[in-house]
Amino acid sequence: MLFLRYFHITDQLRQVWLRIEHSKHPDYPSRSIEDIEEQVFKCAVNNGVLCARGSWFKTEPTMPAKGIFLRITFASPTEEAMSKAMERLGRAVRDCYRI
Repeated sequence: MLFLRYFHITDQLRQVWLRIEHSKHPDYPSRSIEDIEEQVFKCAVNNGVLCARGSWFKTEPTMPAKGIFLRITFASPTEEAMSKAMERLGRAVRDCYRI
């Protein structure tokens, strides 16, 4: 199963944008994309991953979300710390998706 649908690394800002496949979530479509994004975000934070919800950066706040996005900054963490964060994020997504 592939849940990480897309990622984009911006070297200038030293961040990674991740898109997580919302249609694979067991509660979709009975739950909104925004609700699932909030759940994934909270799971990530509870697993020790500092990230930001993509919906926080929407340019059109009234438009419904089209996907689940997370932004992770890698400006100061070591490579080892980023590796641990990615493992924790993977665990958080698996927990949220109940796999």
